[in-house]
Amino acid sequence: MKAPNPVKDKVRDKLKKAEYKEPAYTITPIPAGKKFRRRKPWLQDWIEAILFAFVVAMIIRNYTFQNFMIPSPSMEKTLLTGDYLVANKLKFYFNDPKREDIVTFRYPKIEEGTPEHPDSRGNFIKLFHPLYLNKKSSFAKFPLTFMNITYYARKNVVKRVIGMPGDIVEVRDKIVYINGKKFERGYECYDIPQPSPPQSPVQIIPHRFAEGQDDGYISGYSWYEPYRVAVADTNASILNAQGQPGKKVFNRDWFGPIRVPQGKYFVMGDNRDVSEDSRYWGFLDRSDITGTPFVIFFSKGIEYNKLFDTPHVRWNRIFRLAR
Repeated sequence: MKAPNPVKDKVRDKLKKAEYKEPAYTITPIPAGKKFRRRKPWLQDWIEAILFAFVVAMIIRNYTFQNFMIPSPSMEKTLLTGDYLVANKLKFYFNDPKREDIVTFRYPKIEEGTPEHPDSRGNFIKLFHPLYLNKKSSFAKFPLTFMNITYYARKNVVKRVIGMPGDIVEVRDKIVYINGKKFERGYECYDIPQPSPPQSPVQIIPHRFAEGQDDGYISGYSWYEPYRVAVADTNASILNAQGQPGKKVFNRDWFGPIRVPQGKYFVMGDNRDVSEDSRYWGFLDRSDITGTPFVIFFSKGIEYNKLFDTPHVRWNRIFRLAR
């Protein structure tokens, strides 16, 4: 038998003598027909917040504004390698591009190993654009793949609209002609830096292809054949098997004339000698145009064709309108 505890006995006696008091607050009963909801786990809150932010970011990126960096010198001096831009994707929802507009667009050339390429299309199952299930690869840099989930969207390219639907476009000794009239505006650049930006060039090489010369690229393409415009001049013709003048040979500096079909545009980079543009891969479809560069919000790199320059922040270009 346990010995009595005088301390516990005193506390017990005081509790018995204490009068019961109504609490100063009351608990509201749950109304009939309603269920009590427990607080969501913190992990669920975080997952929902991340998914919501992802959806909002995708809507903004795909339909309103998008930022990107200029990786190559094809638009110099207008846009330099290392310019960081904000593109306005709303402008061409309501208006069609005009001549000399700078446009961003989905690269028309389908790259190998992507969900759109005929040889690799069967390796992917579309979940929802731009996410695909990659049946062949678990991890890859291009297209970006992690745990068999591939993020793929055609890269954005920036060029300037030169030829409008119905125009006849021709390049003669590097100079562009639209409907037979010379088209020069002062932003055109030529010559080839070695090495190419973003590296610092050590020399600038002037280079020209002669009329009728095979350049090893454009000369071997056939996409422009249905759009040729007949011309009387045969100085740049090749000879066919019978020794008669054949078709005019196109190259980078002597191209066309060709007629731009309806719903298409002929685009070129301002830095004509180093720009892979409509001369190489064809007309730009209206549906592939996604927007226009709006403002440069940061810029770091070398100055245009400045020999032995070192990369630096180009403060004079920050917050400059892209035009």
